[in-house]
Amino acid sequence: MASFDPAVLRSTGIEILQTLWAYNISAELARDARSPEQLLSHHRDDNHSWIIIIKQDNMLKIKTMTKKDIPDADLAMSQLISWIRAEIRERDARAVVRVRPANAQAEGSTGGTGRDPEQDVRILAMQTKSKKFNRKTVIEQAQLSAASLVHSFLEGPILAVETGDHVLEGIRDTKLSDHEGWRKLEQTVSNSDKRYVKEIHDLLDTWRSTYERKGGSRHAFLHNFRTGMCVYYDLGA
Repeated sequence: MASFDPAVLRSTGIEILQTLWAYNISAELARDARSPEQLLSHHRDDNHSWIIIIKQDNMLKIKTMTKKDIPDADLAMSQLISWIRAEIRERDARAVVRVRPANAQAEGSTGGTGRDPEQDVRILAMQTKSKKFNRKTVIEQAQLSAASLVHSFLEGPILAVETGDHVLEGIRDTKLSDHEGWRKLEQTVSNSDKRYVKEIHDLLDTWRSTYERKGGSRHAFLHNFRTGMCVYYDLGA
């Protein structure tokens, strides 16, 4: 976070910094500088993805440090979080386009090929209306899009629990909108687990309310820290 006015850097800059931290985005204040050249000179060797410069009228200029050919982005302060999160998702998605299965390392150590198989993409084009397209480009875009979507799920919260795996599976298969399903689930567990399941239900319901107010993710996870089992939960279902 940078500004050519030290007072602005230590007031507005700190406020923006705290907002970034609240969204688990790593950031820090830049050193005092009086020009873009001096600012870049101070941080040329730092391992930062972007430098955010505070301008007038609640506007920001964002310089990408990882690639020289990317033009600066000018945007309002209110757009910063969504812009940064989108850029982080795209950056991370590029790194996971090639999906390596969990057993690939073991396969390589037991005489397998050790190669990372690419995610299978099947193209179904309309025979009569489809225009010509580059097959390789479509495949790469599809893999990138899928990887970006999966990575966005990781923005969702995780609830660490210590109930039985069979209870965890029951919670996974019961939608928050299915009130009768939750009542039946609570009846199938032991008396000692009834209150615990109710507490899990209430927390998931709170997360759903946050999602419905556009303040949180639709995706959540339940992790059994006793057994290591982890399940995905759709808060919007």
